[in-house]
Amino acid sequence: MKHLRIPLFASLIAGFALSLKAESLDKLVPQAAEIFGRFKREDIVNMDLVKEAKGIVIINVTGFSIGIGGSGGDGILMARTDKGWSGPVGISTQGGTMGIDVGGQDNDIVILLMNNGAVSKWAAGEHFGSSSASAVLGPKGGVAVDATMKNRDFNVYIWNKGAKLGVNFGGFDVDINNEGNANYYDKPLVSAKDILNSNVEVPASKKDALDRLYNLLK
Repeated sequence: MKHLRIPLFASLIAGFALSLKAESLDKLVPQAAEIFGRFKREDIVNMDLVKEAKGIVIINVTGFSIGIGGSGGDGILMARTDKGWSGPVGISTQGGTMGIDVGGQDNDIVILLMNNGAVSKWAAGEHFGSSSASAVLGPKGGVAVDATMKNRDFNVYIWNKGAKLGVNFGGFDVDINNEGNANYYDKPLVSAKDILNSNVEVPASKKDALDRLYNLLK
């Protein structure tokens, strides 16, 4: 089964698209916990802002320095519901352009989605132009959160071996990892919408690995 390719937006990457194989969520969920755990441990991400977010994207993107080669990444998307955080939706990104201060080949990225509309657009795979949404580097660690930070569509955090990266949103493709989602939830036709609305139960055998990420998000 192939990914459902959806043009989305936002450049967090340089170059052209790369063809990516569907990653297992059994790999992506622990990877996401490792990424977010580092961001939290090193006081990179603002936890007060995490508590305000309606959704989160955690992804690892590989590529080359600006203007050279291509890039792509694999990760997860989750939404906040009345029951707490939803189960994970597997996603991949391909291509795009990104303005960066220092290039790098291996970027861990956390994107806080600050409103339900932003979550819906990621889940539906709408295409965004560079002026369609506000997206800037989020406030670090214990910085006081104000209304402007809460009212953005996105707050973005990037880690690349300590390099300072800028955020210039342009456009890239997001693939919903249908194969990975179907295998993880053991449901061939499971949809991203149902997962993000917590209409799909996370299998008991998957909960221990996922609980680590849930605990980090508190």
